Amino acid sequence: MADSSRQVEPLRVAVIGAGMSGILSAIRLRERGIGCVVFEKADRVGGTWRENTYPGLSCDVPAHSYTYTFARNPDWTRWYAEGAEIQRYFERVAHDHDVLRHVRFGDEVVRLEFVGGR
Repeated sequence: MADSSRQVEPLRVAVIGAGMSGILSAIRLRERGIGCVVFEKADRVGGTWRENTYPGLSCDVPAHSYTYTFARNPDWTRWYAEGAEIQRYFERVAHDHDVLRHVRFGDEVVRLEFVGGR
């Protein structure tokens, strides 16, 4: 028989990286009442679009399909948006959905270890 008097800790999640998927994960987890911390090695969100800045960088799919369903961007300047514009989109979404206060910038994850069930 299970011990029903034992306190169950609320679920907490670590998200590694504040790129497109990390931003989305933080938003959706918080919507479900699940606490999370996003560990980001850099000083701002954006992932690939923050890291890559070479001339001519652009999305290889139409920009209108490269957005979150809850944060559409009807104002893309090009069909295949440039990297800097995509970067600004992710920064805006992270700001608008209060993701930034859950991000630990400059905190690179270099190792994970499973110890004692955690």
